Amino acid sequence: MAPVDPFHLPVKRFPDPSEQTKPPSRSGLTVDGGYLEAWAQGYNVGSLIILLLIVFCNYRSGIWLHKLILLELVLALWHGTFIFVKDPTYGWYLSSTALLLFISYQLHNIISWLKIRPFLPKWGSYLFIGSLIAVQPFWVAEAWSNFEYFNNLGSEANLRMRPWEALVRDPWWIFTTWKLIDIISKTYMFKVLDLIKINPRFGVMLGCMFVSIAFLLTDVVISALRKSSLSGINPYWRFALVFKCASDTIFLDDFKSVLDDIVTRKMQSAGGTVHRGSQTGGRKRRHSAVEPREPDGDYIECGPIGGPVTNISSSQSSGRSKYLNPFSRREHSTPIPKIHVQKETTVTTEMRKPRSDSYASDRNILPMPAPALYGTKPQDGGSSGDLSINPRGGYV
Repeated sequence: MAPVDPFHLPVKRFPDPSEQTKPPSRSGLTVDGGYLEAWAQGYNVGSLIILLLIVFCNYRSGIWLHKLILLELVLALWHGTFIFVKDPTYGWYLSSTALLLFISYQLHNIISWLKIRPFLPKWGSYLFIGSLIAVQPFWVAEAWSNFEYFNNLGSEANLRMRPWEALVRDPWWIFTTWKLIDIISKTYMFKVLDLIKINPRFGVMLGCMFVSIAFLLTDVVISALRKSSLSGINPYWRFALVFKCASDTIFLDDFKSVLDDIVTRKMQSAGGTVHRGSQTGGRKRRHSAVEPREPDGDYIECGPIGGPVTNISSSQSSGRSKYLNPFSRREHSTPIPKIHVQKETTVTTEMRKPRSDSYASDRNILPMPAPALYGTKPQDGGSSGDLSINPRGGYV
């Protein structure tokens, strides 16, 4: 018995030249095109599900950045399921999930801004968000053209707008990648390879960023030249999407918190400690070693290490107040605790010597007793005899 084809694909393996300009439909897929699209969607959905599990394992409630990354993955997931829908619902379902995908693109750019925001000046943040808002009319028109084209509503504007998607989708992501490389060398004075040796996980994130840029450039070329011969199917943008989402998932926190944590671990492995404070604009403060004055004194010891010494900001700040002012560069919403060192004092007691003019002193107030006279009384009762002075005033 011959196996049953669950997709009910036609027997033709290659499309006719005239069909390449027609709107794609479920019945218009060739066997090879159906296999390619099913594989690409399965890769998309399976990869995003794994990334969702990673996010759940590292998710911390109350942090908006974690919530946005989770929402980004959920919205991008559904555009990998329209292969199971049949005509005529196929086109409507495809366009609806594409709308969710477009929203996921915008969330990815917002996440990129939140990750790089601690290193941007205030005007840089306004420029980043302002330019992102300026391209939103294109995405509204792109969503409309998608519904028109895939549901045979009369407009083919999607064929002309699709090659321009990358221009209004990926420049912010490319800037974020470049800015991250720049601050590693200028702010933290590390080479990228040295930082990867310290933390290989950071190297995996950089690798995902570079791979995503490579695939999005490939998508631009394929879309502009219309080289996707299999019913217009282009799986390259799916590779770019998965690797972009993976770069957001490997480290859920912003890049400054990640880099500060790497530097802290490097210092701890070198046997030194560092003050925990706020760092603005990549300013660095060097700390010299402090010798203790007393064995039991409170002091902070800073040992030399093989890398730069920077002030490390706490990455465990409250998530509820962290993004109340999105354009603020403050790293802490609560005052930073300070260490107060108090010099040890010794308290001794000493007997007070009485003064001559004190209240309790009786010197020169009571008169000295008069010297007593004593002698030997004569036997005959007379009063003559030897007299002597007894200094104590008594009789001997």
